[in-house]
Amino acid sequence: MDVAAIEPGRDFRKAIDQSVASCSVLLAVIGRDWLEAKDEAGQRRLDDPNDFVRVELASALRRDIPVVPVMVRSAKMPRADQLPEDLKELAYRNAVELTYTRWKSDVQALIEALRPHLEANSASTSEETPSAQASPQNHPTESRPDVALAGSEIDQRILDRVAKGLAAYIGPIAELVVKRAAKRCTSIEDLCGNVAQEIESEPDRHRFLKSCGG
Repeated sequence: MDVAAIEPGRDFRKAIDQSVASCSVLLAVIGRDWLEAKDEAGQRRLDDPNDFVRVELASALRRDIPVVPVMVRSAKMPRADQLPEDLKELAYRNAVELTYTRWKSDVQALIEALRPHLEANSASTSEETPSAQASPQNHPTESRPDVALAGSEIDQRILDRVAKGLAAYIGPIAELVVKRAAKRCTSIEDLCGNVAQEIESEPDRHRFLKSCGG
């Protein structure tokens, strides 16, 4: 939970603002009661300028960070006149709907909508990160586990193979999942075990690990 990650004594408004500033895209999950949800005093939460959801959304909208309304349980998009001043822009953001009857295809549509934002952020991060091959004398791979799997052509082929296998279970987002996990893993076995957690079905997870040789 975002609140639990904020250090005691820190202004939660500033912490949330800084966290939102570093994100590539923000999802606003909107259910049927989202617009009229009330606090313990019976006041509408969105009318409270210190409400966590309002603070997060307002921060993203102010920075023009892509905000994707994700509609669930047949919720309707709020109109601008139903929102406080700092959230009115939300009414004009293109929404994605998740339904029970079309869950897999709807989630896939959401993944496709997110991919350009995540890939752009990943590319930007890669440009800012020094190449693992830039200076092998000063930066040996053994001391840099975050690039241990991404330092050569053969390693990249392995990453591509793992991503292709994972994509059969979670879709196109697999490439990004593997790329991020590779920064934390020091072996192929570790990588496969890490990304396998993204597969919900245990039998599917087992088949994936078997295909990885794990």
